[in-house]
Amino acid sequence: MNLKNASILAIDDDPDVLTAVRLLLKTEAAEVVTEKNPENMRSLLSKKPFNLILLDMNFNSSINTGNEGLFWLRKIKELGSDAAVIMITAYGDIDLAVRCLKEGAADFVVKPWHNERLIITIKEALKKNDNKKAGSGYAAAADSVPVVVDACST
Repeated sequence: MNLKNASILAIDDDPDVLTAVRLLLKTEAAEVVTEKNPENMRSLLSKKPFNLILLDMNFNSSINTGNEGLFWLRKIKELGSDAAVIMITAYGDIDLAVRCLKEGAADFVVKPWHNERLIITIKEALKKNDNKKAGSGYAAAADSVPVVVDACST
Protein backbone atom coordinates (compact mmCIF):
# COMPACT_ATOMS: atom_id res chain seq x y z
CA MET A 1 0.00 0.00 0.00
CA ASN A 2 1.34 3.36 -1.01
CA LEU A 3 0.98 6.00 1.71
CA LYS A 4 -0.64 8.35 -0.85
CA ASN A 5 -3.52 5.84 -1.17
CA ALA A 6 -3.77 5.00 2.54
CA SER A 7 -6.64 5.67 4.87
CA ILE A 8 -5.31 6.34 8.38
CA LEU A 9 -7.12 6.49 11.70
CA ALA A 10 -5.39 8.26 14.60
CA ILE A 11 -6.76 7.70 18.11
CA ASP A 12 -5.32 9.83 20.93
CA ASP A 13 -6.87 11.71 23.84
CA ASP A 14 -4.59 14.70 23.24
CA PRO A 15 -6.09 17.08 20.66
CA ASP A 16 -2.64 18.57 19.99
CA VAL A 17 -1.32 15.14 18.97
CA LEU A 18 -4.31 14.63 16.68
CA THR A 19 -3.73 18.05 15.09
CA ALA A 20 -0.03 17.26 14.60
CA VAL A 21 -0.87 13.93 12.93
CA ARG A 22 -3.50 15.54 10.71
CA LEU A 23 -1.14 18.34 9.61
CA LEU A 24 1.77 15.96 9.04
CA LEU A 25 -0.21 13.43 7.00
CA LYS A 26 -2.71 15.64 5.15
CA THR A 27 -0.45 15.85 2.07
CA GLU A 28 1.01 12.36 2.53
CA ALA A 29 -2.09 10.15 2.85
CA ALA A 30 -5.39 9.85 1.00
CA GLU A 31 -7.39 10.22 4.21
CA VAL A 32 -6.65 10.97 7.85
CA VAL A 33 -9.42 10.49 10.41
CA THR A 34 -8.77 11.54 14.00
CA GLU A 35 -10.65 10.43 17.09
CA LYS A 36 -10.17 11.48 20.71
CA ASN A 37 -12.25 8.72 22.33
CA PRO A 38 -11.24 5.09 21.75
CA GLU A 39 -14.79 4.03 22.63
CA ASN A 40 -15.82 5.36 19.19
CA MET A 41 -13.40 3.06 17.40
CA ARG A 42 -15.94 0.26 16.87
CA SER A 43 -18.28 2.65 15.05
CA LEU A 44 -15.48 4.08 12.91
CA LEU A 45 -14.16 0.64 11.95
CA SER A 46 -17.65 -0.58 11.06
CA LYS A 47 -18.15 2.34 8.65
CA LYS A 48 -14.99 1.86 6.61
CA PRO A 49 -11.75 -0.07 6.55
CA PHE A 50 -8.54 1.71 7.46
CA ASN A 51 -5.11 0.72 6.21
CA LEU A 52 -3.32 1.93 9.31
CA ILE A 53 -4.22 2.96 12.85
CA LEU A 54 -2.07 5.16 15.06
CA LEU A 55 -3.13 4.21 18.59
CA ASP A 56 -2.22 6.00 21.80
CA MET A 57 -1.40 3.74 24.73
CA ASN A 58 -2.66 5.84 27.64
CA PHE A 59 -6.05 7.51 27.74
CA ASN A 60 -6.31 8.09 31.51
CA SER A 61 -3.85 10.78 32.57
CA SER A 62 -3.25 9.18 35.96
CA ILE A 63 -2.28 5.75 34.59
CA ASN A 64 0.72 5.34 32.29
CA THR A 65 1.12 1.56 32.08
CA GLY A 66 0.14 1.20 28.43
CA ASN A 67 -2.49 -1.38 29.34
CA GLU A 68 -5.26 0.76 27.87
CA GLY A 69 -3.53 0.78 24.50
CA LEU A 70 -3.00 -2.97 24.65
CA PHE A 71 -6.70 -3.41 25.46
CA TRP A 72 -7.70 -1.34 22.41
CA LEU A 73 -5.17 -3.15 20.21
CA ARG A 74 -6.86 -6.43 21.15
CA LYS A 75 -10.26 -4.88 20.39
CA ILE A 76 -9.07 -3.85 16.92
CA LYS A 77 -7.99 -7.42 16.26
CA GLU A 78 -11.27 -8.83 17.69
CA LEU A 79 -13.26 -6.55 15.38
CA GLY A 80 -11.51 -8.19 12.44
CA SER A 81 -9.64 -5.14 11.22
CA ASP A 82 -6.59 -6.00 9.16
CA ALA A 83 -5.15 -2.49 9.53
CA ALA A 84 -1.55 -2.18 10.60
CA VAL A 85 -1.46 -0.67 14.10
CA ILE A 86 1.33 1.60 15.30
CA MET A 87 1.29 2.21 19.03
CA ILE A 88 2.26 5.70 20.22
CA THR A 89 3.09 6.77 23.75
CA ALA A 90 5.01 9.33 25.76
CA TYR A 91 5.91 6.67 28.34
CA GLY A 92 7.75 4.09 26.30
CA ASP A 93 10.19 1.47 27.42
CA ILE A 94 11.57 -1.68 25.83
CA ASP A 95 9.33 -4.09 27.76
CA LEU A 96 6.22 -2.19 26.68
CA ALA A 97 7.37 -2.11 23.06
CA VAL A 98 7.96 -5.87 23.09
CA ARG A 99 4.51 -6.49 24.61
CA CYS A 100 2.92 -4.38 21.85
CA LEU A 101 4.70 -6.29 19.10
CA LYS A 102 3.77 -9.64 20.67
CA GLU A 103 0.11 -8.51 20.77
CA GLY A 104 0.21 -7.77 17.04
CA ALA A 105 1.23 -4.13 16.69
CA ALA A 106 3.21 -3.31 13.57
CA ASP A 107 5.48 -0.86 15.40
CA PHE A 108 5.92 1.34 18.45
CA VAL A 109 6.66 5.09 18.41
CA VAL A 110 7.57 7.29 21.37
CA LYS A 111 6.21 10.85 21.59
CA PRO A 112 7.43 13.35 20.69
CA TRP A 113 8.34 11.78 17.38
CA HIS A 114 10.46 13.08 14.50
CA ASN A 115 8.13 13.71 11.57
CA GLU A 116 10.37 12.11 8.96
CA ARG A 117 10.84 9.03 11.12
CA LEU A 118 7.09 8.68 11.73
CA ILE A 119 6.39 8.84 7.99
CA ILE A 120 9.04 6.18 7.34
CA THR A 121 7.57 4.01 10.10
CA ILE A 122 4.08 4.35 8.60
CA LYS A 123 5.34 3.46 5.10
CA GLU A 124 7.17 0.41 6.46
CA ALA A 125 4.11 -0.75 8.42
CA LEU A 126 1.90 -0.42 5.34
CA LYS A 127 4.38 -2.37 3.23
CA LYS A 128 4.79 -5.09 5.87
CA ASN A 129 1.02 -5.39 6.21
CA ASP A 130 0.62 -5.73 2.43
CA ASN A 131 3.29 -8.44 2.35
CA LYS A 132 1.53 -10.26 5.20
CA LYS A 133 -1.81 -10.11 3.35
CA ALA A 134 -0.24 -11.26 0.07
CA GLY A 135 1.40 -14.21 1.80
CA SER A 136 -1.61 -15.16 3.91
CA GLY A 137 -3.00 -17.58 1.32
CA TYR A 138 0.28 -19.46 1.19
CA ALA A 139 0.69 -19.30 4.95
CA ALA A 140 -2.79 -20.70 5.51
CA ALA A 141 -2.08 -23.59 3.14
CA ALA A 142 1.29 -24.22 4.75
CA ASP A 143 -0.25 -24.18 8.22
CA SER A 144 -2.63 -26.97 7.26
CA VAL A 145 0.14 -29.34 6.17
CA PRO A 146 1.36 -31.49 9.05
CA VAL A 147 5.10 -31.52 9.62
CA VAL A 148 6.78 -34.57 11.08
CA VAL A 149 10.17 -34.17 12.66
CA ASP A 150 12.20 -37.23 13.54
CA ALA A 151 14.40 -36.08 16.39
CA CYS A 152 16.09 -39.48 16.62
CA SER A 153 17.56 -39.40 13.11
CA THR A 154 20.17 -36.74 13.85
